Amino acid sequence: MRTLILAPLFLFAALAQAGWQLEQPSELTFMSFKNTHLAEVHRFNRLQGNIADNGEATLSIDLSSVDTAIAIRDTRMQEMLFETSRFASATLTAKVNTKVLQQAAAGAIQTYDLAGKLSLHGLEADVSVPVLIVPAADGRLVVTSLKPVLVQADQFELTAGIQKLRDIAKLERISEVVPVNFTLIFSPKP
Repeated sequence: MRTLILAPLFLFAALAQAGWQLEQPSELTFMSFKNTHLAEVHRFNRLQGNIADNGEATLSIDLSSVDTAIAIRDTRMQEMLFETSRFASATLTAKVNTKVLQQAAAGAIQTYDLAGKLSLHGLEADVSVPVLIVPAADGRLVVTSLKPVLVQADQFELTAGIQKLRDIAKLERISEVVPVNFTLIFSPKP
């Protein structure tokens, strides 16, 4: 009987110290706006990430996995916008308070202001987004953005690439501010 009572405490201690690994079906989406009124939702198909036991979090986005549902547009974004031959990935790094992770691992829904750095196209900028951390019944954590992260093209020298996309697609305009949303699922590391 005593073993049954202590088992959840040992499990909680292991989860709080082991760190977390990103798994599917995690998703990162972004919206593009062209010619003022046409909005489209796109995504990246390959993400990697983890949260270390000290709260250091990393999310790596494979930019060649951009998925706009139009193959030629994916290729053009890879080559003209992201320049994936030079900049294969974007990376978000952040520090998450370990108490927040421990409380979430114990079953408490948490809101948290996530602040970190986004490295994209060879440059780095501060980002901040409120997130909701929800514990799942199977021991995983679901982290979702409560507001979009607004990525400014000029912060990452992406404006010239956007202009190339405008020209080749014969568009009047493509927005240079892109809202990004995510739902990330983390499982405890063994």
